[in-house]
Amino acid sequence: SEAGKDPQAFTDEMSQYFRELAQRLNISNTDFIRTSEARHKPAAQEMWRRVRDAGYIYKKKYSGLYCIGCEAFKTEHELVDGLCPDHHTKPQYLEEENYFFKQSAFKPQLEKLFAEHPDFVIPDTRFNEVKQLLKDIEDVSISRSKEQLSWGVAVPDDDTQVMYVWFDALVNYLTGVGFPTDMKTFDAFWPADVHVIGKEINRFHTLLWPAMLMAAGLPVPEQVAVHGWIHVDGQKMSKTLGNVIDPNDLVDTYGADAARYLLLSQVPFIGDGDWNHERSKQKYSADLANNLGNLVHRVTSMVNKYCAGKAPAILSGAPVVDIAEDEYRKYIEGYRYDQALQLIFMGVQGLNQSIDTNKPWALAKAGQQGELEAWLASWLQRIRHIARLLEPFMPETTQRILERVGQSDEAGTVVTVGDPLFPQIEIKET
Repeated sequence: SEAGKDPQAFTDEMSQYFRELAQRLNISNTDFIRTSEARHKPAAQEMWRRVRDAGYIYKKKYSGLYCIGCEAFKTEHELVDGLCPDHHTKPQYLEEENYFFKQSAFKPQLEKLFAEHPDFVIPDTRFNEVKQLLKDIEDVSISRSKEQLSWGVAVPDDDTQVMYVWFDALVNYLTGVGFPTDMKTFDAFWPADVHVIGKEINRFHTLLWPAMLMAAGLPVPEQVAVHGWIHVDGQKMSKTLGNVIDPNDLVDTYGADAARYLLLSQVPFIGDGDWNHERSKQKYSADLANNLGNLVHRVTSMVNKYCAGKAPAILSGAPVVDIAEDEYRKYIEGYRYDQALQLIFMGVQGLNQSIDTNKPWALAKAGQQGELEAWLASWLQRIRHIARLLEPFMPETTQRILERVGQSDEAGTVVTVGDPLFPQIEIKET
């Protein structure tokens, strides 16, 4: 209503925005699903029937405080000065007859799940949060009257009610892998290895969703990874403060790969991170232009100058500048992407220092061609390694680097210089 559009038109617009943003940020996905799609309705209704027929849905009159922003009922103790702590708005009082899910019946099963799978929710702070909520778990309203909510998936066998948004939306995970019409695909992909979610929807994914699946006789996800928020200059993003960052602006300014790097390196997955425009500008220059970009330019230029643009052979026992790949894998598997990037760029810095220390230009001047080529071959090899480690974060940059240094470590691989990978740019204050 704030936008002056009906729900379908507004969500159509938002959906298209996120589809286009994913393309601009070079994010790959096998599916993009909306709860308003025709394929989702049968999945949500089948889920409802399974939970209902198992005896876990009942109807009763209910009154409570409902936060529109959270799309959830709130208890008095969850409010701060009578307001939702996340949206700073006063919940509206609702009184109607709705269907309820016997979430409380699954307290023992959830306790068992949490005890047997100590990494079911990461990080630990978010797991501790839901463990605390589990102590006072209650049944939850899972429908709204059509008078209150004009659109949504209809409750099976009751045309006066539509499904509560979370009961409907969570089933999207099942819809996306074929439930209930393509069970061969469903069996191949479910349960999910991991759900990646934001911290504000933690309890829906780690209490309500597992309980729903248990009630329906379906396996629960293996893990739920909960990420934090991006703050700006130490404050939460807010339209009122005018500090909201549009990712499109970051792509316009830095390019997709650099924007990805700046976000992932400064915002740790397992907690809140802070975006600062001035610091990001400096990080672009220091890390990307002057460190990584300079490294590739220096080595490819020297190969062209001293080896006629052909990679020298890597000799047995040749010098190597290592990057700890085991540590890199540990960070990736632990969702510490900021730490993985820090490790990579320590390697980049180490290669630049190796060049400064071993002075290939001095080796060339002294006629020590063999030692010069050994170092150049080693640096090329390590750059290829770095490029491949960077690929999940900066896929276009990886491709551009490998086009210059070659995909192979074999002698004679063509090496080209090219334009700067990360040109110095004028960054306007936003």
